[in-house]
Amino acid sequence: MIAQILRWLIFAALLAAVLVAVFIAWWLALLIVFVALAIGAARRLFSSNPPEQTRNDPVILEGEYIEVERETEPEPDNRDSHGP
Repeated sequence: MIAQILRWLIFAALLAAVLVAVFIAWWLALLIVFVALAIGAARRLFSSNPPEQTRNDPVILEGEYIEVERETEPEPDNRDSHGP
């Protein structure tokens, strides 16, 4: 009888230890995620780099270039419309 009660107590203690370990692991995982997000936000907030450009923003290219062309619509032919 005492041995059976002792087995149940050991089983209950092991189950409680496992549950406590799972909850501690869960909170540690959440803490790690929130700390990583906070560090990322702080780095972006205090960074000296400008924010990323949107699709319509002009792009500045640094370097030496011989000729710069703008992207425009192709110009129509200047040939006469009546044949040769």
